[in-house]
Amino acid sequence: MSSVGFVIHEGRPAAVAAAGALRASLEEDGISCVELRGRAADVDLVVAVGGDGTFLRGAYVAAQADSPVLGVKVGRLGFLTEVEPPDAASLIREALEGRAAIEERLAVVAEPGSGDPFPPQWAMNEIMVEKRARHRLIRLQVAVDGEYVTTFSADGVIVATPTGSTAYSFSARGPIVSPDVPCLIVTPIAAHMVFDRSFVLGAGAVVSLEVVGDEPGLVSADGRETQEIPVGTEVRIRASNRPARLVRRDDAAGFLTRVRDKFDLPGDPSETPSTVTMPAGDVGGAR
Repeated sequence: MSSVGFVIHEGRPAAVAAAGALRASLEEDGISCVELRGRAADVDLVVAVGGDGTFLRGAYVAAQADSPVLGVKVGRLGFLTEVEPPDAASLIREALEGRAAIEERLAVVAEPGSGDPFPPQWAMNEIMVEKRARHRLIRLQVAVDGEYVTTFSADGVIVATPTGSTAYSFSARGPIVSPDVPCLIVTPIAAHMVFDRSFVLGAGAVVSLEVVGDEPGLVSADGRETQEIPVGTEVRIRASNRPARLVRRDDAAGFLTRVRDKFDLPGDPSETPSTVTMPAGDVGGAR
């Protein structure tokens, strides 16, 4: 018997209703359905019903179960959710029968450099080491493959995947990276120094963030519960050997189309600068 585990945005009534309807439809076909509340389970497919935040929770559970994950969109446009509720049941059946496309996305894992100050953390979007006190800065010494790079005095540092490049890293002025480019993106958050740009590194790199100075920090993965880390803790971040596995529709919108829609970029090719009427005094951009 096939089995599906649901991760649901329980604070959104529309998501709860959509998940209930999907469960009823699948169970009529003899498919076993369970609700997963942040815990891994032996299921063939994880279905996340909600927005991108719910999808990230579902991806984490799916990675523990070594299962693919499907995002059912309830709410605003997102980068990760794949299908609307009315079309979800048929795609779920295709996935369970092995007929749906599965796309692998690079994920990352954070581990302590020594000792055991926090358990390993898996993330599809990003690992973040940040300050603990709102009115303080954290100093993070950055090394790549054992080579010292710099020390950021900042609110924190993000190590993002290409999938996560459009999330918190982007808000901190990091680059947008296509998800098929294997790399790690190191982005400081509100760095109090002249250099505040991102580094884009090969996917095989190991990034070390060591808490130095006087202020302890926090480490978190994809916004899950933070772990306190004392001064002197080294956080080592690398590509995980457990990628995220996403169920995709055959007619799914491409990455750049999603970027255009998410950020409301001009979508009509006829709306080029040459067709825009400019005030006479502004033609040429100089006066």
